[in-house]
Amino acid sequence: MYNQDAMASATRPVAARRASLAWALGSLFPAAFLFCLFALTLLSAPEHDDFCFADLHARHGFVQTISIFYQSLSGRIVVLILGQIPPAISAATNVSLLSAYSLALAAAAGLFLFGLAVATVRAWPRAGALQLAFLTFAFASTVVSATPNLRELLYWLTGLICYVPPALLTILILGECTRALDTETEFSWLLTIGMALGGLVAAMCNEFTGVWLLLILAASLLARHLFGQPRQIAHHGLIAVAIAVGFVVVVSASGNSARMEQLPNGGHLLPSLINGLRDSLVGLGRFFREPAIVVSLIAAGAIVLVEPEPARPAQANGKMLALGIVATCLACCYFEYFTHRYATGFRLVERAQNQALILLLFGLMLSVRLLVRAHRTQLRERLSAGRYRGLLDPVTLPTSLALLMIASLGFSSTSSLLRKQWQDLYPYWEESVARHVLLTTSIEPVIAVPWHKWTPSLLMTADVTANADRLPNDCIARYYRKSAIYVADVPL
Repeated sequence: MYNQDAMASATRPVAARRASLAWALGSLFPAAFLFCLFALTLLSAPEHDDFCFADLHARHGFVQTISIFYQSLSGRIVVLILGQIPPAISAATNVSLLSAYSLALAAAAGLFLFGLAVATVRAWPRAGALQLAFLTFAFASTVVSATPNLRELLYWLTGLICYVPPALLTILILGECTRALDTETEFSWLLTIGMALGGLVAAMCNEFTGVWLLLILAASLLARHLFGQPRQIAHHGLIAVAIAVGFVVVVSASGNSARMEQLPNGGHLLPSLINGLRDSLVGLGRFFREPAIVVSLIAAGAIVLVEPEPARPAQANGKMLALGIVATCLACCYFEYFTHRYATGFRLVERAQNQALILLLFGLMLSVRLLVRAHRTQLRERLSAGRYRGLLDPVTLPTSLALLMIASLGFSSTSSLLRKQWQDLYPYWEESVARHVLLTTSIEPVIAVPWHKWTPSLLMTADVTANADRLPNDCIARYYRKSAIYVADVPL
C-alpha cells in the first residue's frame, strides 16, 4: 500500500509537468503568428493623414495642432493627441519620421496585446497562468486573423487610434461590470475612478463609443436590480458623467459641421435604420465565417471545464447574465453601423468594424464562459461517459485546442492575404525609404515623386497623385518643406 501511494504521488508531478508543457507548446503557434504580424510594423510607412499630423505638429506643436483640427475637422481629442506621437518622437530624438512611425506602431501593437491580456486575466480569475497565456494569444490572434482590414488594425496609425484604444477600454469596462455581477461584489472607489477615466478617454476617441459605454452601464444597473444586488448608483453615476463629458467634447467640435457638409447623403433616419440592420447582419455573417472565431469560443469554454471548483457555488443568474451580455454587445454593434449610415450615408468603414469585432468576440467569450460554468457538471459527465471522454485529459485538451487553432489561423482571411502579398512587403518598404531620402535631400522646391511599383494592400492604400493640391500630396509637400510634389511617370 505504501509503495502504491508513493508511486501515485510521484506520478502526479509528472502529469502536471506534461500538462503545463502541452499548454505552453499550444500557445507557441498563435503567439508566433501574432508576433510575425507585429513585426511587419517595422515595414510600415506614414500615409495621408499621418503627414497632415506631422506637418501641423512641426509648425504649431501639440496644443495648437489639436485646436486647428478641433475647429476644422474633428472633435476626437484622443486621436488628435496620439496622431502627433510619431512627429514628436522624430523631433525629440532626431530620427526619421519613418523610424518614429514604425516605433509608434510597434508600441501600439504591444499595448493592443497587453489590453487583451488584462481583459482575459480579469475575466478568467480561476484559470492557470499557462491557460490564460493560451487564451490571450488565441484571443489576440483571432482578432488579427478575422479583422476586415488588418492594415487599419495594426499598420496605419491614424486609422487604428480611432478605434483600437476605445475597443480595449470598452471590453475592460464590460469585463469589470460582468465580474462584479458574477461574483456579487461591488465596485471599489479606486476601480470606479479608473473606469471613469478609461470611459472618458474612450468616449473622446470617436462619436459612438460614449453611447456604447452608457448602454453597458445601464445594462449593469438593470442587472443589479434584477439580481437583487446593490445598485451602487453613485459609482455608476460617476462613470456615466465622465463618459458623457467625453461624448459632449467630441460631438460639440465645430469641425464636425464642416465635415458633415461634405457628406450630403447622411441624415436620413429610416433608410439608416434599415440599411444599418442589413449592414450589421452582413458583418455578423462575415464574423462567424472566420474559423478562428469558433475555435476561440471553444477554447473559452474548454478552459472553464478544467478550472478548479470555486470555494462557493456559482450564482444561479449566470445564464441570464450571459444572454444579457450578448444582447448588449449586439445592440452596441448595431448602433455603430446605424450611426455611421446616418452620419455619412455609407456603410461602416472597415477600421470601425475592427472595434465591433473586438467587442463582440470578447462578449461572446464571456457568455460562453458563463454558460459552460452553469452546465459544467453535466458537460463533464457527458464528456467523461461518451466516446470523447479523453478530450478532458490534461494533455489531450491543450493539444486538441492547439491543433484547432493552427488550422483555423492557417485558413483565415489574414493568412490568405499574407500568402499573396508577403513578397511585396520588403520592396514596398525599400521604395518608401527611397522616397523619404529623395524628399529629404533634394533642394528642388517642386519634385516629381516616382510612384510605387510595389503596392501591397496590407501596408498601403493609395499613392501620391498627379494633383499637387490635394491630399496626400499637399500634406507631404508641406512636411518636407516643398512647394509641391506630384507623381512621376516612372516607378521608384
